[in-house]
Amino acid sequence: MERKHINLSPFQCRELEEIITPLVSQYQTEYILCFGCLNDTKSAASCFIEEIKQSNTHYFLLMVTTEPTRIEHEVQDYVNNHFEQAAITIIAHGLETVTNAVSQGNRFFNVVCREGMQLYTASGLRLNLGYPNLNPATTLATAEKHFYHRYQMALGFMEAPGDCFEKAYYDNTVFMLHQAVEQACITMIGVFMAYRSDKHNLTRLLNLCLCFSGEPAAIFPRKTGEDQRLFQLLLKSYSEARYRDEYNVSSQDADILCTQVRALITLTEELCIDQINDLRTAVSHIPKQN
Repeated sequence: MERKHINLSPFQCRELEEIITPLVSQYQTEYILCFGCLNDTKSAASCFIEEIKQSNTHYFLLMVTTEPTRIEHEVQDYVNNHFEQAAITIIAHGLETVTNAVSQGNRFFNVVCREGMQLYTASGLRLNLGYPNLNPATTLATAEKHFYHRYQMALGFMEAPGDCFEKAYYDNTVFMLHQAVEQACITMIGVFMAYRSDKHNLTRLLNLCLCFSGEPAAIFPRKTGEDQRLFQLLLKSYSEARYRDEYNVSSQDADILCTQVRALITLTEELCIDQINDLRTAVSHIPKQN
């Protein structure tokens, strides 16, 4: 359960400057903080080739804006289109929203603002909000409440695809699978990060889950062309199954996606129960006052 403050290398800071500079020139930004960095380095060597090293980095950023209007989707699209050096998942909220959340004891914003690495400040000053002490018992209660509500939503959406599949409504099947994945990701994000996500884009939800586990994203591998096609079928179902006549799902594709989503639902329960048990252990270790 021990958390660590985020520290980036000088190279990583310089790498992020290449996207932060245009971001703050385009959007009214007060602060940018990094609350996570995944660095996957692979190497290969043999008698017939020179040593090859590949490094894939994924940054997780909180952008605190001047205006309260949510611009998260626009900012994420901008980052995706203008930064190829590494993957970035970015969350954007207004300063007033962040300040109020911290003062009310919101675990996500308290942890990120206190322990994240500040990469940009418009004023030149550190974001210092007088962070309240987080009560482990409150953290546990909030995680449990979120889990039992959202996970039931995911289970409910998972019931419908079975009926649709049996009746050969394959487009409907995949649309309901999309809803199940969305709720499963929201469940995990809430339990692990105490962040209330309102995203519908499954790629962004799965990417945010990477901040605490690589297992959810691994269920949808997206490595081969066939993997990508299947995931795109699931991804596009949110809008195209309802509004585009050209959207069409075969029984085989629906069956494969059903199997993947069932695996995600099972994994969601396992990960969240383990996390809640860890939170419960933290509560049990609090010294009792006489």
